[in-house]
Amino acid sequence: MGPRTILVRARDLEVRLGDSDDVRISRGDVHVQTTTHALNVLAAFTHPRALGEVLDGAVAGSQDWIELSSAVHQLAKAGILIEPGTPDTVPRGYAQPPIHVAMLDDHARTRGFIDALRALVREDDTVLDIGTGTGVLATVAALAGAARVTAVESSAIADVAERIFATNGVGDRVTLVRGRSTNVTLPERCSLLVTEMIGNDPLDERLLDIVDDAKKRLLTPDARLIPSAIEIFAVPVDLPRRVYERRAFTPDRLAAWKQMYGVDFSTLASGHRGHSEGFSMRTSEVVTWPRVSPPLSLAAIDLTRPFDLSFGRQVTFQPERDVERLGIVLAFRATLAPGIVLSTLPDEVDPDNHWRYALWPSAGRPAFGRGTTVTLDYAHERGITKLSIS
Repeated sequence: MGPRTILVRARDLEVRLGDSDDVRISRGDVHVQTTTHALNVLAAFTHPRALGEVLDGAVAGSQDWIELSSAVHQLAKAGILIEPGTPDTVPRGYAQPPIHVAMLDDHARTRGFIDALRALVREDDTVLDIGTGTGVLATVAALAGAARVTAVESSAIADVAERIFATNGVGDRVTLVRGRSTNVTLPERCSLLVTEMIGNDPLDERLLDIVDDAKKRLLTPDARLIPSAIEIFAVPVDLPRRVYERRAFTPDRLAAWKQMYGVDFSTLASGHRGHSEGFSMRTSEVVTWPRVSPPLSLAAIDLTRPFDLSFGRQVTFQPERDVERLGIVLAFRATLAPGIVLSTLPDEVDPDNHWRYALWPSAGRPAFGRGTTVTLDYAHERGITKLSIS
């Protein structure tokens, strides 16, 4: 594989962020444990590109070049990156149950969507369920009286969903379509969309792209949406020492390395000032951390109207107490139907819900005094969120 090798990202990928900077990318039965550099690689190869063209942005031999090059080779070896024309079929196998167990055990999430469907479905509706998973929402839509339901699913759990439809007596009204919604075509446009493509970082499962594409190609002009709106919030918290020090170049750690190795690492701290990578933490842990300000609205998106797929916003706040290690947690409120709202704001969430919080630590300058002005720069671009704190 050389600089002129043309590669493209395979379809039907699942990406999950771990507790630290590790990333798990799955394609069928193939699983790759890698680093956050792989996210940049996946974004770069959305369309076919030469390997050399992607690596040209980094200086040959530099740390960025080494890490990007390593990520490319790792993903190519695993079949996550493929050459155009290579058969792009997902290795099919038994769909692992843990994530579906967690989602079905998340009663607030599942009951909220079910209640919304029961409130909104009409007898003449054609319902589109994107990311049907085990098929629970498509089944409920049919049982609620929908004339027809199309359930779209790209992973092997589709086999389970098909059996669920038959077991519940709705197989004659639910059509299973295998693939990603942005790649499929339907014989008719649907009048009601339901999709729970909301990630730990609320928009990282490409909710906006999916809804935008569905409105353009798969839905009637007057179609109703579940959710119909989503609002993204920044929640400032004071991080526990152990959480912060696992992810930051702290003075104590730099001094210890200097003493141990005889090398001055001080530029590591200055080189990362103001910038950090997001990671995820369990909700049940995060809700116990001290909050230092009310939640800040970063984006309020009405999905029923035209919206931007990429956007940014700068907000400021003043901590209401001294903060030793500032971190920013992302939370959301999703409007499922009139009077039915699903929220992960710390004061409103069930701590045992299946989502994890996406979290950004303040790099370089962790401590802020009470009343100090803190600036957050938030940007989202097609599933990728960037957040800096100063």
